[in-house]
Amino acid sequence: MRTIINATNKLVHLVAAVTFAATLAAAQQPPPSAAKLQTESLERLATKASQVVDVNIDERVLRLVPIKMLMESSDKDEQIAAQLLKELKGVYVRSYEFNAPGEYGESDVSGVRTQLRSPGWTRIVNVIQKKDGRTVEVHLLDDGAKIGGLAVVAFEPRRLTLVNIVGNVDMEKLSRLEGRFGIPELNIGRDQDDENEPETKPAKKP
Repeated sequence: MRTIINATNKLVHLVAAVTFAATLAAAQQPPPSAAKLQTESLERLATKASQVVDVNIDERVLRLVPIKMLMESSDKDEQIAAQLLKELKGVYVRSYEFNAPGEYGESDVSGVRTQLRSPGWTRIVNVIQKKDGRTVEVHLLDDGAKIGGLAVVAFEPRRLTLVNIVGNVDMEKLSRLEGRFGIPELNIGRDQDDENEPETKPAKKP
């Protein structure tokens, strides 16, 4: 009888230890990155849009990009893009183009705006171009030590674009990614009153 009791006690202790270890491991798992925005609320726009861009490049896919080849390229833009990519954990793009103005509204982006108002996120750029009805917002997720992510929201009468980059973003080099990986040419720093605005360049291949 004593042998059975001892064996039972050992089993109970073993189960308790395993349960504790599993709980501790779960507690140590990092939470879903706050830098990655949830975009389910935008999905309903796909049925209205005449053109949809949906890009999902997570860290696993980013590691497949031939960064070494880009670093050795004679193209300085490709070298800088490679340096940026080494620090990133994800690139996500949602862009919806419509046949006519007024096909989307504030309610369609309220879910994204709510996330961008959460702690850590700060809007650092707000460009309003009244002439063509275009507004561009740039938001950063900053933990005080480094940048954890970035979101660019571009509102146009017939187009809505969201670019969400997860990872340590170098703002000075960020423009080198425009036209790559589905990221459109946002031209945030361009003169807003330039009437000879160039056409959007086609996206470059990664």
